[in-house]
Amino acid sequence: MRGAQGIDGIDTVRAIAWDFDGVLNIAGDAWKAVARDELGVDPDALTQAIFGTDSRALLTGRDDSLERLEAWVAKTGIEADPEDILEVLFENDNAPDGTLLRMISQLDRAGLAQVIATNSDARRARYLAVDGGWSERVDAIFASGEMGAMKPEAEFFAAIEEALGLAPQELLLIDDTERNVDAADTRGWRVWHYGQGSAMALAQALMPLLLRGSEGAEGLPPSVAD
Repeated sequence: MRGAQGIDGIDTVRAIAWDFDGVLNIAGDAWKAVARDELGVDPDALTQAIFGTDSRALLTGRDDSLERLEAWVAKTGIEADPEDILEVLFENDNAPDGTLLRMISQLDRAGLAQVIATNSDARRARYLAVDGGWSERVDAIFASGEMGAMKPEAEFFAAIEEALGLAPQELLLIDDTERNVDAADTRGWRVWHYGQGSAMALAQALMPLLLRGSEGAEGLPPSVAD
């Protein structure tokens, strides 16, 4: 199922793969104002400098985001340190959804493995794991920039299956991009197409799993409803 009433085969799920941007991360474009006001950098030009040329090379680890940024700074003569720019960008592009964090905690108590599965460059992935605090919230971060493959490529999903030692039907992908959901579904994964503001619908779909981690709660688990 992709976001209707429930998830087919949910009782077979042993691990959940969460997409990051658009699902766990709700920062949106908040970083743009910071880049403009604190660093004096045009956010659109910054986006173009990092992602505008062959974004796949960046997101599969062939190119380095800092090297791209260093080249742009040198070319434009902007008086800003490339490493400082990246730090500000990463810091302000990480705003966890509180409702989903509570859901993750309850699912953890239910004994499910939980990972982040994201199309992200390697530097940002390392920031999220350490400085962003995500290594303390999930069991692993699978980032395309470190894997050499990206969603919706089959190699991306196969790598997660192998790393976790699980069959496709034991994995659930929660993602806001339909082509990624379709690709996982084709492999035999359980899937949920996440829409903006649909945390409560997701909680209902995950209820059989959430209830494993609750302590005799009736209806919606309190840790999700708070």
